[in-house]
Amino acid sequence: MGLETGVEWVRWDASIYRNPKVLGLLGLPQGHKTFVAYAFSLAYAGENGCTGVIPKLALPVLQATTKDAKRLEDADLWEPTQDGWYIHDWHVYQPTLEYVEKLSEAGRKGAQARWAKHKAKTAEPPQDSPGEPPI
Repeated sequence: MGLETGVEWVRWDASIYRNPKVLGLLGLPQGHKTFVAYAFSLAYAGENGCTGVIPKLALPVLQATTKDAKRLEDADLWEPTQDGWYIHDWHVYQPTLEYVEKLSEAGRKGAQARWAKHKAKTAEPPQDSPGEPPI
């Protein structure tokens, strides 16, 4: 999995620094580390299919431990699943894979149209070619 199934960006709330859940994490010893794991989890979930799912095997990639995962559960930022976690309210704030695919297709079509127009312009012979300069 990777960008062929996901996105290069995720939505990030500009007021996250004052979100009560985040402030609760930051007040804990090593809470800033747990917050980094949360931020990385958003990127991971976006890059890997836009589903909001974090498998247990991804913890090392996110610089997270099971203790961080438990803190994120306690803060209601992650919800436990059978095989890992789901980012709370992912579906509310992030685009669906279907939306991303539609957006990508529209972008491809637009790029093809622009390229075709450019190629048609550059393929036209010059109108009044001056020919060889006199010697």
